Amino acid sequence: MKRRPPVDHHIDPETALDYLDRRLEPAREREVEAHLARPCAACRERVREFSALLQRMRHDRMPEVPAALRRRALEAFAPGEPVSPLREAAVRIARLLFDSWTQPLPAMTRRAVGEARRLRYATDGAVLELECETESPGLVTLRGRLEIADAPLHRVAVAVGGETRTAWPDAAGAFAFERVPSGQARLWIEGPEARFRIPAIDL
Repeated sequence: MKRRPPVDHHIDPETALDYLDRRLEPAREREVEAHLARPCAACRERVREFSALLQRMRHDRMPEVPAALRRRALEAFAPGEPVSPLREAAVRIARLLFDSWTQPLPAMTRRAVGEARRLRYATDGAVLELECETESPGLVTLRGRLEIADAPLHRVAVAVGGETRTAWPDAAGAFAFERVPSGQARLWIEGPEARFRIPAIDL
């Protein structure tokens, strides 16, 4: 059995909190109250400070978020959906400048970059470079770099089958999608400086 300190000993923080939360046994509670009745300014101040702290904590509670507001917040941060056919009409299509599958790289460059497929696209004011590399059977890593003003403000989205992923380029315009399912992919860019897509590519 744990020995309780005599009533004339100071009240430790744990006992003070238990007293304020009414978790003490009746006998121990009476002992604490008897000690607080003594001229012990330190313990009275400790209990007073803990009481104020507990009161502040009890009132520092966020109200429950309404279901409608929670739903709207989740929808705002949900992954973007593929561009609809009606919207695609207003989106420019970037032109292909280079494809390593049809324009093989020099042997020295090929040794440096490996067997990854490299593509380069351009549209008014923007250049998009892509590198498609097989990660494992059925999965591809897609890396890219967007050359455009304020590249980090442009959303890059890729859709393969029923799956859509989005990324935001870093300060240098670089972005990456890992473990993308192989298949025909659609990729588009949306931002303040440009809004375009590239023709579907096979990953």
